Amino acid sequence: MSEDQGSIKSSGLSIALIVLGFLVISLLALVVFVDPITNQPDLTLTATLATGTPQPTPTGAELLPSPVVNIDGIAILGGVMALLLLAAVYREILIHRQAEKKK
Repeated sequence: MSEDQGSIKSSGLSIALIVLGFLVISLLALVVFVDPITNQPDLTLTATLATGTPQPTPTGAELLPSPVVNIDGIAILGGVMALLLLAAVYREILIHRQAEKKK
């Protein structure tokens, strides 16, 4: 009976790892294929609310750069590292199964 429970736990863990792998791959695809939102806040509205008087709008030379940072590379490398970790854990599960069958 304990052998049956061990194989059920092991197969359940394998299925969970496969599902996690698909989730990581789908999140990587989301990062790669979806364009980031590049909204720049309206600085005149903020100045009006803070001081109560309308401020002149900045010209093209005075526009501030967008505060949004591109983190696609970080997200992609994190996803690849997660896939490597899942592959290593799955490999260990398979090695453990083969060692149990030899006993």
